[in-house]
Amino acid sequence: MAYWERSLKPTRWAGNRDDRRSVSGMLLMLCGAPVVWRSTFQKTVALSSTEAEYMALSDCVKVCVWMRRLLKDIGAEQVGATVIYEDNQGAMALAKNVGYQARTKHIDIRYHFVREKAVSNEVKLEYVDTKNQLADIMTKGLSSKTLHYLMMRSDVGPKLETSN
Repeated sequence: MAYWERSLKPTRWAGNRDDRRSVSGMLLMLCGAPVVWRSTFQKTVALSSTEAEYMALSDCVKVCVWMRRLLKDIGAEQVGATVIYEDNQGAMALAKNVGYQARTKHIDIRYHFVREKAVSNEVKLEYVDTKNQLADIMTKGLSSKTLHYLMMRSDVGPKLETSN
């Protein structure tokens, strides 16, 4: 039985000093092993960290839907929703609220794909504290201690021995 353990994605809002596009990162894990990972600049400038996270969340959901279809095609159909761990509560609230919101009316309709997939139970959003966001490996300059901690939790990279 194949299942998703995690799908994580943080965003560094206005991370590029030249054009202020945010950096998005994603780490998808299947049965405890990383199978898809990505770190890219977003295509458009976001007006808030919530918008940047929501845009990245939409990209993450697209990859999750693609992976679910691939698993189905090879006879390992996933049962239940793909869990996406999100560290921005504003983006989570935006994804769950289907009503009109004046402050977010400028967000392109294509990003609301997240809502559709959450309602159809293909994805499930769960909050994760920022200090435990494994996908930060892809988007942030981390201290060696934090990087080591996240790498040990995600099985990404070599297991480093510490001299302490």
